[in-house]
Amino acid sequence: MHCLPREIDQLERILDKLHESSFYLDENNNKVIIDVTLNLNNIFTNWEKSILDKKYFINKFNNLKSKSSWAYKTLFDADENEKCLGINDKRRNSINHLNPEVDYIMYLDLDVFFSKVNLSLAFQSFNQIPNQYHIISSELTKLWDSSWDIISNINFKDKSYDFWKSIDPYSIEYHVSVNGNFNIKPINTIKFGGGWFNIFSTNLLKFIGIPDSLGPYGLDDTYIMEACKMMKSKNYDVNQYILEGAVVCENIKYELYNYNPYEKYITDNSIEKQSKIFKQKWRDNASKHFKTELEKFYNKI
Repeated sequence: MHCLPREIDQLERILDKLHESSFYLDENNNKVIIDVTLNLNNIFTNWEKSILDKKYFINKFNNLKSKSSWAYKTLFDADENEKCLGINDKRRNSINHLNPEVDYIMYLDLDVFFSKVNLSLAFQSFNQIPNQYHIISSELTKLWDSSWDIISNINFKDKSYDFWKSIDPYSIEYHVSVNGNFNIKPINTIKFGGGWFNIFSTNLLKFIGIPDSLGPYGLDDTYIMEACKMMKSKNYDVNQYILEGAVVCENIKYELYNYNPYEKYITDNSIEKQSKIFKQKWRDNASKHFKTELEKFYNKI
């Protein structure tokens, strides 16, 4: 996980949910490493003009680490040296410096809501998958357009494609516990979005990687999707599976652009109009190199 200062309460929510989820795991065989970076770099936050200083967020970050002692290991890093400027950097660093005992890597965005049973269902699915390389994804609500229906939960089939904008994210626990029929299902394509509780076999991410040229942010999920499709076209043993009944959704209803408790206390260059400037600059850079990197990968395989 990658966390900006204004997101630290969302990080706390995620960590609390993972702690709650841990009681559904086999403590002897289901080991979790929590790997999170707090991005304190000046490029995002003007600390000289902020009421709250870095120490406040570092202190809270360290307290969250203490609360995560249930995990097998915790890797909490507060970055001030521009080693991790965005989610691409976080994921790339985690892949490149991976502990050899790790079998799977999960991408988890801080605006995602999920049920307390999602993690245990994922662990239960691991031994059921025969493919050498694979992705395990939770289901989504009705999203964007029909191309996403293949990974959308059946209970949302009668909703409009704009439903994701209005769903109360706190209802996800209800949808899972009341309406969930749990199963693991292979799909005939590769379709997922970034940090929505997607779990990748380590050998897949190590094989594909996230090219340095894509920079700190943008298109890493699309790159991996397209690379997986190329692998399938060349008969590599790769497939994606859906955890039916395990639903996740983004927090749009209470997103931090509207519910930002630190708005008056830190000068945040990464929010509102500035956020779009940051992201578009990096997306443009990723787009510039995207096709070339995919061609390199295709030639490699």
